[in-house]
Formats: sequence, structure tokens, C-alpha cells
Amino acid sequence: MIIEALTHLLTPAPDYVKKMGYLKETIAIEARVARCKKAWQRHLDQCKSLILAQAEKLPPGSTIMILGSGGFHDVPIHRLLAMKHHITCVDIVHLPKVKKKFNQVIFMERDVTGLNETLYQAIQKGVRVGPAETWELMKTPDLIISLNLLSQLALKIVSFAEENDHDLGLLFQENVLNAHVARLKKQKTNVLLISDIAREYYDGETFLEKVPSLAKIDLPDPKERWAWNIAPKGEADPEISVLHKVGAWKL
Repeated sequence: MIIEALTHLLTPAPDYVKKMGYLKETIAIEARVARCKKAWQRHLDQCKSLILAQAEKLPPGSTIMILGSGGFHDVPIHRLLAMKHHITCVDIVHLPKVKKKFNQVIFMERDVTGLNETLYQAIQKGVRVGPAETWELMKTPDLIISLNLLSQLALKIVSFAEENDHDLGLLFQENVLNAHVARLKKQKTNVLLISDIAREYYDGETFLEKVPSLAKIDLPDPKERWAWNIAPKGEADPEISVLHKVGAWKL
């Protein structure tokens, strides 16, 4: 806990990234990966395999952009660099240790929704939320990967708004996810999208509930499906385990 607290204190990040919990979550994921490595391994390997399958189709020296790169636990970063590809990683925050270890990679710290800072500033100033910050790519990469990101895009925005009694409207979360998918679809390049589709809750071997992650999102059936044992018993709850159903799309 002391190390995590120091990392949070010493990692440079905008106020909204820290106050809305993004940096805290990024730090916590590092510890969670270590605790759940065995349970997560199949999912991590599947992500790496699908990324490699797409990267191997590209000529050496191609450009790859990864949205939601995190700490590279689900990215075959060494293999991609060995292929001489140019890698740009986009996330709302990157830990210094990751950037230091992979200095060949271009790290961009961006909110792909363009909404987080807008909402944060509006709540701080007590004004209405303005339009989202737009972000246009100066050059289209040869491959864009949206990695375990889609279902998470609106969660902290909604949570922060609720904590501050700010009404975002009934369709806000759905609209944020659909906007991300629409943006990926309009890119005239190769696009790989990986996201959880649903969460399943179990008490031991007893199935309790299934909750869709991507309800009403404009996507066809995924080309690949697998299960991610994201929260084994004892991780999030003493008795309950959580399984993610994950899908992959080539858009």
C-alpha cells in the first residue's frame, strides 16, 4: 500500500486523471495482475495471439496504434518491436516504469472519449458540460487496436457525475460506447477490437447472474469468443467469482 501511495503521489498526471480515479485504478491493476496471473493467463495469451496475427500481416516498419495499452500485460510488445513495427500507445495515463522500460514506444496520454476533462472542469466550475474534445489522427496507422477498453469508457465518467449530482442522461453510457465503435469503423485501415461482452457471477459452481457489457452497441457478432476469469473467488468478494465473456472483432 505504501508503494502504491507513493506511485500515485509521484506520477505526473492532470488533476482530472487523479481525482476521477484513473491513476489509482492503473496502479491497482498492476497489483491485481500479479495476484490473478494464473486466472488471467488464458485471456492475456488470447489477446496477444490475436494482436500478433494481425501484426504479422503487416510489412516490417508498419505503424500500430494501441488504445488502452496499460502495462502491456495483454500486448506482445517485445514481438511487435522485434518485427520493427512502430508502436504508439494511447491511454489516459501511463506509469513511469512502463515508459522507462519501453523507450522505443511512443506514449500518448489521451482520453479517447474527449469527455473526462470536460466533465471535470464543468463540475468544478458549476457550469454545464461543453462539447467533447475532438481528436483527429494526423496520420492513419496501419493497424489500430482497441484493447479491453470499450466497456470501460464511460464507467468513471458516470460514477464521477453521480458523486457530484450531475445528470448525464439515460443514454449517455450507450452513446459513449457507440461513438468509440463508430470512430473505429470510419478509419480506413485495419482495426482490431477486443472487449468484454458480458459479466457472469458465480457462487462456487452455481450461476447467479449475467449482465451485458455492450447492450445496444452497434457491433456484429464477434469473430472470436473466450472467457476471462477476471475475479476469482476471494478477489472481489469472499464467495462470489466474476467471469467476463470476451469477444474480438476485425472492423
